[in-house]
Amino acid sequence: MIHYRIMNLVLLTYSYLNLFAEKDKVHFHIPSTITYTNNFSASYVHYKNWKYSGNNNYTFLLRSNINYDTTGNKWETHLRLNAELGYMKFVDSTWNKSADYIDFSTDVVKNTGKRLENVFSFYFNSQILPGYEMYYNDSGMYCRQRTGSFGNPMNIDLGYGTTVNFWKNCRITLRTSTTPVLMNEEVDTENVMIWNKTQVTSEYGLSLQTFIRKPIGSRVRWENYSRFFGNAINRQKFDIDFRNRIVVNIFKYLDFIVDSRIRYMPLPPYKFQFRNELMLSFTFEKI
Repeated sequence: MIHYRIMNLVLLTYSYLNLFAEKDKVHFHIPSTITYTNNFSASYVHYKNWKYSGNNNYTFLLRSNINYDTTGNKWETHLRLNAELGYMKFVDSTWNKSADYIDFSTDVVKNTGKRLENVFSFYFNSQILPGYEMYYNDSGMYCRQRTGSFGNPMNIDLGYGTTVNFWKNCRITLRTSTTPVLMNEEVDTENVMIWNKTQVTSEYGLSLQTFIRKPIGSRVRWENYSRFFGNAINRQKFDIDFRNRIVVNIFKYLDFIVDSRIRYMPLPPYKFQFRNELMLSFTFEKI
């Protein structure tokens, strides 16, 4: 059943793109701009006779953002790929993932030359590598249990709505959307289907998505890639992923980044999650 759901969504998205390409053959496939940013940061922390204690550790973080935009007389398309992978290792211990996600989104906009325009959108979110957790079984043995992999859990959002354009290439999109979700966590919902010992849920509601990439002066840039989905005022009925970043360019390949993320998932324990980072990052980009 889940294979048919995913296949139908992919085919529907592909049909949208073919439809728009037929209507605007001359302009749709001509690339307008492509931008990308790739960051790498790493650290080693060593403690000795430290008053507040601490464990020696290594960390590294890879982050990539790729944007591809085309513009025609009648249609525009905007492709976005965001990915992040980070690991931390304590000395005499194992490597543990500290960050792992991949997002892909497609927005096909009817170009009317107005501030408000109609948009068809597709959004995919998952993790990149398998995740594990360690636990003691009933026999007292220390075991490893798989908790997720690419495509499980995942989130697919297909919608139609209105987008507001501002600051050249920034947008805020409001749309009605249907969101199939494949996950292996326990979900307290009435709309649950079991596939291969995995729970599959599907929701219909309103979705809000932002894409902001705004230079502030010659060395500072504000970035915001956030998403909200909900269909009721209920802790089990909305999903929030807020990502905000301030990038300060120190010199050509070195940036100072202030990164904040607020995450809420409609899963136990139903609490907001916060992550804030300050980092120096080696950066390779084309903007």
